[in-house]
Amino acid sequence: MKQYGILAYPAKDSLSPVIHNAAFKALELDAQYGVYEIPEEKLAEFMKTVKHEPIDGLSVSLPYKESIINFINKLGEDAEKIGAVNTINNKGGFLWGYNTDFIGAINTLKEAVDDLDEKTAVVLGAGGSARAVIYGLLKEGAHVWIKNRTKEKADQIAMEFAEMFGREVHSVSWEEKATGDILINATSFWVNYPKPEKLPAFCDQNFVDEFSVVMDISYNVKGFEDPLITPLLKVARKLGKSVLTGDKMLLYQAIEQFKIWTEKEPPVDVMRKSLDKAL
Repeated sequence: MKQYGILAYPAKDSLSPVIHNAAFKALELDAQYGVYEIPEEKLAEFMKTVKHEPIDGLSVSLPYKESIINFINKLGEDAEKIGAVNTINNKGGFLWGYNTDFIGAINTLKEAVDDLDEKTAVVLGAGGSARAVIYGLLKEGAHVWIKNRTKEKADQIAMEFAEMFGREVHSVSWEEKATGDILINATSFWVNYPKPEKLPAFCDQNFVDEFSVVMDISYNVKGFEDPLITPLLKVARKLGKSVLTGDKMLLYQAIEQFKIWTEKEPPVDVMRKSLDKAL
């Protein structure tokens, strides 16, 4: 039986097992998908196990999307350009690293925006998920502003992608103004603070009102009344904005992972229904 799973810390609230196990069952594949909640100090030891036990494939989530590259033998073209990996495929102990997050993000956005070319998007965050979102937007021809608490990190990413795509990418601090058509929260704020005493500045009604589409990549957050509707999306919904929830990106990126691992066409309807039922 082939073994797959989610590598993250924490990982117990992930719905990736629900999606992939439903897909394996639908296609009658001899495979199962588990949870690998591995603390940082045990990551190197775990990755040796992945090669030799073996584990055939992994989804990679917080906080390892960037640091996992140190354990990969070969990166796919998109993962190399993004600088982050969310998918590992084990081929006989040789680990391939891919990124399907950018596809997940763009397919989600296209549910609300037909054409991203020349649209302006403000991306909150500068981690592995944010890098994938930014990359996807730039590939689609969008203008991108990166807004991050640590401006130096946003500056660095802006310079990297500006050079890569040959176009200007803006970076601003938490306090500086940035507006556009689309707002995307790609931070881990809700994971770290599911019940914040004070909402972050990016939830301010006047700020959110500047955008027509608001997306949050977080999903299944236990501290919320609705695990999909983050405080940011709650504000956006109240203002009448188009709201995109994190489960959509999860599904779309999982569809691409399934293709990489199995080289088969995924049962998309089964995957979608299993996710909807689990939420």
